[in-house]
Amino acid sequence: VILAGFGVWATLEAHSLRSTAAPQNLALTDGAATSAVNRQVTSAINTVFSYNYANTAATRRAAQGLLTGPAIKQYNTYFALVTKDAPAQKLVVTTRVTNSGVELLSGNQAQVLVFANQQDTRAGTKQTSYAGALFAVTAVRQGSQWKIENINTFNGQQ
Repeated sequence: VILAGFGVWATLEAHSLRSTAAPQNLALTDGAATSAVNRQVTSAINTVFSYNYANTAATRRAAQGLLTGPAIKQYNTYFALVTKDAPAQKLVVTTRVTNSGVELLSGNQAQVLVFANQQDTRAGTKQTSYAGALFAVTAVRQGSQWKIENINTFNGQQ
């Protein structure tokens, strides 16, 4: 009787875990939705972290349409340094996401881990350097568009 009772309890518990955990994370079950999040976040990252010293305002305007919530403040803090330093250094930065993965997709919110390469060129000297970047973003769906809500660069600040 005890063994049968344990068997029933274990079966019900396993069913409960299967029925609640997996569907909550659509990244595991909905390939089309996961691809849409990944594609839009990748495009947004490539846009907001690439700029030309001659027209930083264009990048700032584009970013405001791709970011929401705390990410706007995070970005404005970062971009204040860009608008201050980039013209003097004649800096052109190109960011390209090389790999990304949606680790969590639930409802209108997603967590995406991003690997990117950044190339910066100083127009005056033609010096180019390369760097890699790793960060996580929280994205939220607003209508049909995924916008970046938070950027975590793993430096202890968010």
